Amino acid sequence: MSAIEITGIVAIILMSAFAIVAVIVAVPLFRLINRARFLAEKLNISLIPMVEKLNTTVSHLNSEISSISELTQSVGSIVEQLEKIIRLARIIITNPLIKLISAGAGVADSVRKAANQNRKPDINKDPKQAKVE
Repeated sequence: MSAIEITGIVAIILMSAFAIVAVIVAVPLFRLINRARFLAEKLNISLIPMVEKLNTTVSHLNSEISSISELTQSVGSIVEQLEKIIRLARIIITNPLIKLISAGAGVADSVRKAANQNRKPDINKDPKQAKVE
């Protein structure tokens, strides 16, 4: 055998070994790729409805948040109007009450003064009797 024949045989053995190793590695790799594809298909089948449900839920949540925002604005408007009504009621009620209390205090003061004038002691009478009880 010549060197070329030996080199050819070694090359054939090496190529055969490489082919065997490639087949040994390729079979599990092919199974892994096949399982990954199968998993991707299953995920695709189950994720599409979940994403659609999530989209529906987010849309519903957005509409609820919008209605809550409108409700909050309405409550704020009602509170503002109530504050205005309370201020107006204070003005309407407070001024007459102050005037009524002032007038009542003035009348009470006048009545006290008149009562005190009626009780003044007589100068001609005995000073011991002139004491006001």
